Amino acid sequence: MNPPLFLRPGDYFFGRHQGSVTTLLGSCVSIVLWHPRWQLLAVSHYLLPNDPTARNALDTRYGEGVFQRMLADMRRHGTHPHEYRKSIFGGGSLVRADGPPAQRVGHNNSAFAREQFSLRNWPVDHCDLNGQHYRRLRIDGTSGRIELQRNSVQPMRLGMRPR
Repeated sequence: MNPPLFLRPGDYFFGRHQGSVTTLLGSCVSIVLWHPRWQLLAVSHYLLPNDPTARNALDTRYGEGVFQRMLADMRRHGTHPHEYRKSIFGGGSLVRADGPPAQRVGHNNSAFAREQFSLRNWPVDHCDLNGQHYRRLRIDGTSGRIELQRNSVQPMRLGMRPR
């Protein structure tokens, strides 16, 4: 049994892990892939859809880099996307923001993930996106079982001090 892994924002894991992989999501999004036959697990924790500097196409702080890395890792392991169970989590709004949802980071992150799944014709097996809460994910590296814990927050209005 391996020690548990904890993914911070921008972290990424792909491979076999005889333990758990955990991450905590607010507005960030996590893509989770599980290959039941080979027990391959992919877990990401990206902050934004795109790298504004476009310096590194494989930078996993950004959704673009995550999808590129996942595809490259699948090829490297001789597997194909249709062999994996696929899940999307996160995109929460932890502050109360006036204005359209499209201007919110969490909404943009989750919309990007959905768009990428649609472009690749990937079915979504598990999905828990948006809302005003953060999420704690724990994935078992031997079974692919996902535990999701939602934790509500009292949204704070931007520009206002709490009372």
